[in-house]
Amino acid sequence: MIIANWKANGDFESNKVWCNRFIARMSSTGTKYIGITPSHLHFNQIKSYFKDHDIEIGFQDIDIEGGARTGSISPSMAIDSDCSFCLIGHSERREIFNEDNNIISKKYQMLAKSHIKPVLCVGESFTEFQAGKTEQKLQTQIQECIQGNISSENLIIAYEPIWAIGSGNTPKPKDVNTIHEFIKDVVQSASENNLRPQVLYGGSVNKSNAADFFVEKNIDGALLGGASLDADIFSDIIEIYSRHKEK
Repeated sequence: MIIANWKANGDFESNKVWCNRFIARMSSTGTKYIGITPSHLHFNQIKSYFKDHDIEIGFQDIDIEGGARTGSISPSMAIDSDCSFCLIGHSERREIFNEDNNIISKKYQMLAKSHIKPVLCVGESFTEFQAGKTEQKLQTQIQECIQGNISSENLIIAYEPIWAIGSGNTPKPKDVNTIHEFIKDVVQSASENNLRPQVLYGGSVNKSNAADFFVEKNIDGALLGGASLDADIFSDIIEIYSRHKEK
């Protein structure tokens, strides 16, 4: 799966231009396994553009409950919006909004109950990477966020080394492949139904290096930030993905 995370970008006019351009390119890219997370404000606009296409529209984040929580998007709102998946645990939520594994776990449990596909983001800092603590960090994040509730076959995990996001620095694809295999093993060992989830890679993926990542067996797709804001670049990466993964 290829997911576009637009973050706090876009407006109604630029979104219209993006969607029209992407639709024009879809005959060559295809539409299978594509997800887009616009801002909450623009969710319905983007959903309306792709109502006749096999593209999933999701949320970038969600709150653990509704009620007196000013500025939040509640689970019931997500259900009403026909949201098909939701990112949780993104490093920007962890760093800027001080979300920890306990909060993210509550979001994960809520999404599971609401039958909304969770995309759990995990990743290590550069300090942890240099100290050789990547696997330890990822295992802790996964176990504390999921807490043994791995009954959903819709679970997706996105591995995003914090030091690679938006930096232009990327780990070697073969190293990422090894980490993805480790993530799948961690989930499988805790799963009652022997689940091995899809694991996406996010961290400065672009059309120049995408093929190097997608050729690897355990890299099942990508979570794209800046590269998803240009409809042509996003389409190019999907075409690369299709050549390597949709055979």
